[in-house]
Amino acid sequence: MPDETPSPTPEQDPSVAASEAFPTEPAAEEIQATRSKRTFWQKLGGEGLTISLIIHLVLILIAAIWVISTVTDSVIKDPDSFSTGQGGGAAGDKAKQFKTRAQPKNPKSMAKNAARITSKSSTATISLPDLPTSSVASLNTGMMGGGSSKGFGGGSGGGIGSGMGVGRGNGRNFVSLFGAKVGTNGLVGTFYDLKQTPSRRETECAPQSGIGAYREAVRDFFESGWSPTKFSKYYKAPEPLIAGQLFIPSRSANAAPEAYGVEKEVKPSRWVVHYKGTVEVPQSLPFRFVGTGDDWLLVRWDKKIALDDGYEHFIVGRDGNYKDFKQVVTKEFVLDRSPGGLHRMKAGPWINETKGKKVPIEIAIGETPGGVFDVYLAIEVATSGQRVKGEFVGEGTLKLFRVNSDPLPKEIENPGRKLTIDMQAEGWIFKTVAGPGVSR
Repeated sequence: MPDETPSPTPEQDPSVAASEAFPTEPAAEEIQATRSKRTFWQKLGGEGLTISLIIHLVLILIAAIWVISTVTDSVIKDPDSFSTGQGGGAAGDKAKQFKTRAQPKNPKSMAKNAARITSKSSTATISLPDLPTSSVASLNTGMMGGGSSKGFGGGSGGGIGSGMGVGRGNGRNFVSLFGAKVGTNGLVGTFYDLKQTPSRRETECAPQSGIGAYREAVRDFFESGWSPTKFSKYYKAPEPLIAGQLFIPSRSANAAPEAYGVEKEVKPSRWVVHYKGTVEVPQSLPFRFVGTGDDWLLVRWDKKIALDDGYEHFIVGRDGNYKDFKQVVTKEFVLDRSPGGLHRMKAGPWINETKGKKVPIEIAIGETPGGVFDVYLAIEVATSGQRVKGEFVGEGTLKLFRVNSDPLPKEIENPGRKLTIDMQAEGWIFKTVAGPGVSR
């Protein structure tokens, strides 16, 4: 008999119900198929990383735009201003700014009246040349061209500026017959005004009656061994000049204060310029200094007076008795000098040195009453080292006394018709070297 026992229904058999409610095999296959379709980037969580990178990139762009805009605003300057280049100090990292808008100047207000020239002799009959005058056109040219050449910027920091022309006031280099500011080797010259103190008060030399006091002060300087301390109570120009030669044809006595940049502070009288340095003897032949000055010129070679001549004498008399060298010198050379008076250059004693010897030298020049000033300094070389009747024989012609080989100023290339002088002095340049005489 067949088993007629009815099959259990899902309600009757829990296992049957469970198999119908949760079919295991088909579900697992679907899950496995879904997982196999996911990329490697998704498996690593790339969706979240991408979102994070996008957010950070946006933040970085916002920060960069803010920084660039801030820096740009801080460096925008007035196009008409410039920085000084100063460094150090409390504000060294913040250079000051100065307006440079050019202010037009009236050239007529800059022109000076020519200085009045007077004769040193009340009985002399002389004809004085007219002093050069400055035209408006030339002043215009000077103002336009003088302010654009190279030069060093102001301030104590590094940097090179661009607004300085040939002339005083931080120029590329100011060059005059009295010397240059920088860029050359030579004798260092210091300018003194004996009419006033360093604080600009008048001294005993200031009034016209003070000429005697001026001469005494100069004499005291020489007799002290040329000690600059003797002039310490007088006004001194702020900057020295470096001279390669001293050969200055006749001109206004105001030329010296102008060269030293103190023409506004110093009247053109009773001043002194003291040059000093150490030079190397170029040849082993004897030589001697030849020169003169208006009002006076003195040369000190190796602490011995080697020349003293001009309208005035301070150490050696007009008899030419050079006691330091035990020589009496009367030799003169004709000089085409204008205006009149002292149409000659006086020779000093013979000096016999060995080539290469380093010797200290000092030169002093000065103007007493004012008016016209000039100074001429050369050398004469002996034909040999042999003496004739106890004295060396000179070549009879002169060489410019030079301490460097820089190009000469145009106005002294031709010294005059009556003076035979070799202005290049080739082979006889007394080059300046380091030594005790070179102090600034």
